[in-house]
Amino acid sequence: MYVWVQERDIRVEVVEINSGSDVVTERAISSKYDMTMAFVGNPSVGKSAFFSRLTGIGVVIANYPGTTVELTHGSINAGSKKVDVVDLPGIYSLGASTEDEKVSKRYLLREYPDVIINVVDATRLERNLYLTLQLLELDIPMVVALNQMDSAKEMGIEIDVEKLSDYLGVPVIPTVATKGLGLDDVVLSALDEEISTEKRRRVHYDNHILRAIERLDADFPEIGYGIKVRALERDEEFVKLSCRPHDADLLLATSGSITEDIEKAHEMQISDTIARDLYGEAGYIVDRVRTQFEHKITFKEKIDSLLTSEYVGITGLIIALLLTFFVVFTLGGFLEEGIVSLFETYLIFPVEEMLADSSPIFRNVFIYSLLGIEAGFAIAIPYIAVFYIILSLFEDSGYLTRASFLLDNWTHKVGLHGRAIIPLVLGLGCNVPAIMSTRALNTMRERRIASVLIALTPCSARTVIILGLVGTFVGYWAAISIYVLELVIIFGTGWVLGKGLSGEKTGLIMEMAPLRRPDPRATLQKTWLRVREFVYVAFPLLVAGSALLGLLDSLGVLDMFQNAVEPVSVGLFGLPAFAATALIFGILRKEMALQILAVLAGTANFVQVLTPLQMYSFAVITTIYIPCVATIAILKHELGWKDTAVISMFTICLALLAGFLINIAGMML
Repeated sequence: MYVWVQERDIRVEVVEINSGSDVVTERAISSKYDMTMAFVGNPSVGKSAFFSRLTGIGVVIANYPGTTVELTHGSINAGSKKVDVVDLPGIYSLGASTEDEKVSKRYLLREYPDVIINVVDATRLERNLYLTLQLLELDIPMVVALNQMDSAKEMGIEIDVEKLSDYLGVPVIPTVATKGLGLDDVVLSALDEEISTEKRRRVHYDNHILRAIERLDADFPEIGYGIKVRALERDEEFVKLSCRPHDADLLLATSGSITEDIEKAHEMQISDTIARDLYGEAGYIVDRVRTQFEHKITFKEKIDSLLTSEYVGITGLIIALLLTFFVVFTLGGFLEEGIVSLFETYLIFPVEEMLADSSPIFRNVFIYSLLGIEAGFAIAIPYIAVFYIILSLFEDSGYLTRASFLLDNWTHKVGLHGRAIIPLVLGLGCNVPAIMSTRALNTMRERRIASVLIALTPCSARTVIILGLVGTFVGYWAAISIYVLELVIIFGTGWVLGKGLSGEKTGLIMEMAPLRRPDPRATLQKTWLRVREFVYVAFPLLVAGSALLGLLDSLGVLDMFQNAVEPVSVGLFGLPAFAATALIFGILRKEMALQILAVLAGTANFVQVLTPLQMYSFAVITTIYIPCVATIAILKHELGWKDTAVISMFTICLALLAGFLINIAGMML
């Protein structure tokens, strides 16, 4: 695949993509290339848009902070050089208070790229220059891409690019990433081997800090300026990644006593002093390079004001969520019926007839494997794809940051912040993409809490059981009561985890991405990439799990299981034994529990074989207990086997407890 950038001599060739932050992997990749180019910047400044246009890979692009959580590699052939291009997670500083910042900092210090492309938002220049000034202290060749110049013009902002370049001491190129404007100039400037690191700006820190750095210069002349600043901040990881172990220990020991003296003199943490000086320096530069003209309030700004208001904003958000759920459930259900019909008509039934005379074991394993593939396509294409199209529109328009802002107070009650509302809403459609989207959360603690709550969220497949069984045969309000019960369980679980789970807690610190018109091409591209990730991760386990169920069925293990659990099923939960077998199939795909229940019962008219209480209990247990195979696969991929096992066991115990209490309550009434 080749892409020509504005007819300049920059030929782009996609070589490979690799996600993750493993040091050995990164070095192995970098060793194949003549140089490495790293995109660094705040969230929502357009880094991923640059990367996508440059490499042709089309990584996830979003206005929502924290989208690009893992490193993503591409490559370009520029002249005689083969360049490794790396898209780093969006970060606000090198202080590494979040998982994103830790990944980016470790890459910069361990791999030391040949050139940094610092993408800066022209509409929020002062905030962005905080990171820029820190990057200048790394002494890595750097080019500043001053992005979103079109938005700045709309807001009446004019920036003197040449003067900004003089102040920073590095090349500054005006760009509009979404349109590809200025991209070729940025790359050509980054390839310039004459980029100087000597004239770049140094922050005018407090006199105590400057004298401290001079003292450290005398004792550690070979250690870089930025490393000494971080040592004074007590950033041990930064120093140890940048220096030899012996030098790092000496520097930290020496700077420690100096830091204590400075903090006593200032009566404040030195990190606060340094942050104050960085913001002061950024403000000083902006005051001299930016001109703000008066402009009329645009229609877009009026809409933005309404979307973030307390009452209109919340009302609009509720309507947006309900409409999203309606579209996904309606359109997804329509597509699912068509896909299932195609599979059964042209694949499942013909294969069953063809294998009628073959070995029962082989036939069962093969047919069940095909059913697993059918289930995967019925999840990925109808529900995930439709949901991700809508989510991409919300992301690229900038609406998700507003939703996070509006719901921040509510989500804090369950140990999260407003950013977590997006994965939780996704869970109503499918738990798989919802858990994948927890990467946008800052800490592993938040990802664990959100993943548990998502696993309890009734997805569209569970909705099929609630509405198809309880809603149809018991009553509308009985079905609604299950959703109310789920909401109570989710909120209660979140409250307990928020109070008791150890780990770093963070607040919601984010910038509102400007409202924009989504790019249809980027929306479809992003949807495909997300669906593809689901297919690669979940499909193998889906097929393997289906084959295993087929093998167990052909060997009679499922019958043995049914006989073994009958005393428990009937005695504790008031359910017939075949209902327990149906629950096993729900592990493969939740609505399959209802389908298998009809097969085992011999009828889809459940009032003939089950009481209203039994149907209600079955629906509640199915809705709560262990997630489906696809969700388990994603949990393992995102959190590891230990957390996956804990979440699965928790949901099983909770479901059994709920079923037992429902049975007891029914016996007492």
